[in-house]
Amino acid sequence: MAYTIKLTEADMEAANFVGYRYFWSDWMSTNLTVGANNLSEAEAWEFSDAIEKDAEGGHSLFPMLSRNSDLYQTLCKFLEELV
Repeated sequence: MAYTIKLTEADMEAANFVGYRYFWSDWMSTNLTVGANNLSEAEAWEFSDAIEKDAEGGHSLFPMLSRNSDLYQTLCKFLEELV
């Protein structure tokens, strides 16, 4: 099963700004681009694992992102769609 995550230029700018500081942003900056990104199931779970590493110990998802941002909402939707 393939997963698609659509990212805007602003989304990628935010991930690149956060950069290597967090696993989620480092993974995005390294593996994703502006537009529709088709991920294999293995890639989708790899990204999910990177996201979850940042939340270990009860920390919030996506450090340095506003919960009101479009990127935050896009990433949460992506996580919800994983089966």
